[in-house]
Amino acid sequence: MEFPRVEFKVLGPLEAVSGGRVLPLGGPKQRTLLAALLLNVNTTVSGDRLCDAVWGATPPASAQANVRSYAAALRRVLNPDAGEDRLSLGHGGYQLRARPDEVDLHRFEELVERGRSALAGGAHPAAAGHFREALDLWRGGAFEGVAHHDALHIEVARLDEARLAVFEDYAEARLALGDSREMVGPLREQVARYPLRESLWGKLMTAQYRCHRPGDALQSYALARTALRDELGLEPGAELRRLHRAVLGGDPALLGTAPAPATIPAPAPPDRPAGAWRPVSQLPSDPADFVGRDEVLTRAAALLRPAATAPGAPPPVPGSPCAVPVVILTGLPGVGKTTLATRLAHLLRKSFPDGQLFLHLGGARRAPGAVLADLLLGLGVAGASIPESTVDRAALFRSLLSGRKVVVLLDDAQDEAQIRPLLPGTPGCAALVTSRARLAGLAAAHLIDVAPFDAGESEALLRRIAGGRRLAAEPEATERVLAGCAGLPLALRVIGARLASRPHWRVGRLADRLADEQGRLAELTVGDLAVRTCVATSYRSLTPDAARAFRAIGTLPAPEFPGWALAALLDSGDTDDTIDVLLDANLVQVVGVDDQGQPRYRMHDLLHVYATERALAEEPRPWRRAALARVLTGWLCRVRAAGDQLVRGGTDDRAGDLVGRLEGERTSLVTAVEFAAGSGYGTHAADLAAALEDICHLRNWWDEWDRVARAALDCARADGDLVAAAVAQGSLARALAARGRVDDALTRFTTAIDQLDELGEAHHAARLRIHRSFAIADRGMAGLAHDDAAAAAAVMGRLGDEHGRVLALRSLGFALLCQQRAAEAIATLEPALETAERLGRPLALADVLQALAVAEIGHGRLGRAARRLPRALTLFRTVRHRPGEAYALLTLGRLYNELGPDRASRALGPLGEAAEIFAELGEHRGAAFASYWLGRTHTALGDADRGRRHLTEALAGFRSLRMPFWADRAERETGGSARVGTPPGRPS
Repeated sequence: MEFPRVEFKVLGPLEAVSGGRVLPLGGPKQRTLLAALLLNVNTTVSGDRLCDAVWGATPPASAQANVRSYAAALRRVLNPDAGEDRLSLGHGGYQLRARPDEVDLHRFEELVERGRSALAGGAHPAAAGHFREALDLWRGGAFEGVAHHDALHIEVARLDEARLAVFEDYAEARLALGDSREMVGPLREQVARYPLRESLWGKLMTAQYRCHRPGDALQSYALARTALRDELGLEPGAELRRLHRAVLGGDPALLGTAPAPATIPAPAPPDRPAGAWRPVSQLPSDPADFVGRDEVLTRAAALLRPAATAPGAPPPVPGSPCAVPVVILTGLPGVGKTTLATRLAHLLRKSFPDGQLFLHLGGARRAPGAVLADLLLGLGVAGASIPESTVDRAALFRSLLSGRKVVVLLDDAQDEAQIRPLLPGTPGCAALVTSRARLAGLAAAHLIDVAPFDAGESEALLRRIAGGRRLAAEPEATERVLAGCAGLPLALRVIGARLASRPHWRVGRLADRLADEQGRLAELTVGDLAVRTCVATSYRSLTPDAARAFRAIGTLPAPEFPGWALAALLDSGDTDDTIDVLLDANLVQVVGVDDQGQPRYRMHDLLHVYATERALAEEPRPWRRAALARVLTGWLCRVRAAGDQLVRGGTDDRAGDLVGRLEGERTSLVTAVEFAAGSGYGTHAADLAAALEDICHLRNWWDEWDRVARAALDCARADGDLVAAAVAQGSLARALAARGRVDDALTRFTTAIDQLDELGEAHHAARLRIHRSFAIADRGMAGLAHDDAAAAAAVMGRLGDEHGRVLALRSLGFALLCQQRAAEAIATLEPALETAERLGRPLALADVLQALAVAEIGHGRLGRAARRLPRALTLFRTVRHRPGEAYALLTLGRLYNELGPDRASRALGPLGEAAEIFAELGEHRGAAFASYWLGRTHTALGDADRGRRHLTEALAGFRSLRMPFWADRAERETGGSARVGTPPGRPS
């Protein structure tokens, strides 16, 4: 019997997809049952075996009945039509039926078999393509998120091993093709994960040697040897030792048989591998008023310096969470851990010349995955290239730091789990951590208690802040102030600042104030209460207006905020005097100034906690909610203004660079949306998410887009707002499509559009049809894309949305091009061009010009295409749309190809520039097209080998992206049929 197609996905989170929709598979145990059936697909599985899979050795008395219930629920999902028998119950047990191409595991195994056959036959391009396609099926760990016991655990381990073995085969094929430079990074990432796997080290050494980096290859051998000896007590095996000797001897056989690159760069020094690394320094400024701590500084510095510069230090253990020196500074709040760590990191800059990274973790505020995204962005990784899982982000981070000397300062960590993914993994690096908690569970880390100041250090700090002469004039009062602060640096700084800002005060006045008002200040030596008491003293000294401002800041979701936010909270146009009072009291600090000279402030985390408590205790709920609503409205106005500036291009001299300003507010902005979504501000969350959509798209804020869309979706669902939920679902689909996850995006697009159609929301549905059309047109679904765009254009025209109709026509033209109907595409796009010109929308105009140029190349109207492309390129650059700029350059390269062999050499410049932009953005579709046209260009210029290599890369990319037309083209080209020209009507 033929069943409706269902895609069963087990190489990642367990999913079943039918008709573009993810099927509801039920709770954890029901999903485990399905996993067990999929492992034995088309085979009868007894009820006892299923009980073992779901509950292990301790099934409940009702296990068999529960299995029947779970199976019945799955049958209703998988057998929606009467008479179907995909999941059946017989005398021997249960059987799940599926065709081989319906289970991604079976597709994986088939591709691996093809790849190994090709590899055995020496067909390395085909082998690399098959292996790459197989690896791309993985979306995470096998059966990720499925609770499992022994049988499934063994299968998961087998699949993980199979995945690693396929990667090794892939690396072998790529190395045989001469792609050594491209494989160094992926191989480094894998040896960081599997430091005891000698075959991976061998391939990494080979790749490094073939890149003319023998020093790096020898360093890799040393790291492998250290890992094997320390973990297993073994020396490297014979093959790895033979490879080591070959590198030492410069054995020419190691270079392989693949042709060498035309230009071979000079080898990099062994301690600085070749690459585009630039030293990074993110440390806060070295505190000018730092005093004391000599003993702690000396001890910590000795522990942190790399082993090479610290004689006698024990070697680190590669591969363990603490493979590098880790020092944890711990102590009560306000004891000066961050100040001490900052001074220490500055002192160590020469020991870590490749970089000093600083991360403020905010206690429980930030998850490791979000922190790793910031780290990778700071190290130059494109947003779209950042992996989605925390584990993969951590591996990439460790890979980037491998072989370098970098110190990472992790400030205000909550627990061991938060910081483990943030630690480097190879010798030469170090980690310095501050935490309020004693993180004793981090193996091999060095825990240092930071004690309060002694009497001499306390007086020295107070003298530096308040002035020595003034304190010397009142020694008895000074002693009382010092005793009240109990050696706590935070208390000393607050009191010292108050004295310094009030030169007319006698020290005795403050000493009396401390003793009289808060006799409990002596409790500053005990835990959190000490800090709270110190903060309370300053708070109670504020004017009524300043106190309300302090409490208002406590209502904000994060302690860092722009200056305008305080004015919005207080519903006041002038808060300068109020903020000055808080600055004088050291309750807030200026942390930056934007291009218009407007300051940005931060309240210390502990002060912010206290401010929140005071707001909850002293301000009525309606006032708090109204204040926050004004801040969210302020964000919305600024996002909309920035979006308008971005779409229209240019900047307003009076307003400044609104987009650039928003770039600096990304973290706070996303936090605000998530807060709004989770705190009952559903309308604000939905409006902010909608306003941010185009900005996220144009500025490549992939992580932020995903977080904002998910927050808006969760909020809408909680509120029961079906329209808002569908709109947010569509936004999330766009974000997924932009990252190349078209299958997942299509599922969400379809769900959202169907929902909006049912609700009669024609405008929203039309907008999503435009985006779905563009996402799927060249993925083998040009017919659906054409129907989507045509329907959207009709709706936009009926509703009078001219800009929307331009976008719809642009998508329709693209779909027509994918159907090889270039003449019809031109007829569709020319009216869109006229409307875009009249509306004065630079981005829409650039998009239409680019699409028209592609259509005209396909229709042989090369002169018109040549006139349109420079203008499109200028417009894309005006609105700072990097993907559009790259595609315009790509089309320009295609145009030079079409003009004949004598003009083909001119294509290399724009094509190379486009390839660089696509690589920077992590835009895989564009990268595949760039490789394709570079391959054709080099072939046309007589360099068949280089052309074939580029075309092989393109083929792997098109297959991974499921672009059948272009995969077929690339496959034919690699067989030697490359020629200058353009396949009729096909867009790039």
